[in-house]
Amino acid sequence: MQTNYYDFQAQHKIGKQGEQFIDRWLKNNYKVTDVSDIPNYQKAGIDRIIELKDGTTVTVEYKFDVAAKRTGNIFFETVAVDTQSIPGWGWTSQADYWIFLIPEQEIIIVQPGKLRALVWQQQKVLKEKTVPNKNYNTLGVPVSLSDVKKIAYQIKRL
Repeated sequence: MQTNYYDFQAQHKIGKQGEQFIDRWLKNNYKVTDVSDIPNYQKAGIDRIIELKDGTTVTVEYKFDVAAKRTGNIFFETVAVDTQSIPGWGWTSQADYWIFLIPEQEIIIVQPGKLRALVWQQQKVLKEKTVPNKNYNTLGVPVSLSDVKKIAYQIKRL
């Protein structure tokens, strides 16, 4: 039986397309600065700095979840690389907001603390999933979109 591996390079390319889509949407109202290639921001899980109309800034991490429309869940990454015990973005991201793009469906903006609290509240019922990569696995839990929407800061239908 052949294992289908998560192809980081292919997913990275798809993710960049999702980032461009979110950038276009945000640039209608805000100044958007791409910091995703700057190592310190990468380590902190920050993709963009958004300048609000009053001049204040917030940091965001983009998540492009192509499976969410089909599964009805978003994937909350708990372990990025199992062989090295590297925690996933769900616990390590320092962004002020996460913006989930679910293609052909919606954009959901959440505050990380609220989604983390939801994951903790539901930890007994959430079933951990393993995503095979070459030479390691990524672990995470699928969280119901309906539950995520209840704690969302903003939802934009597409």
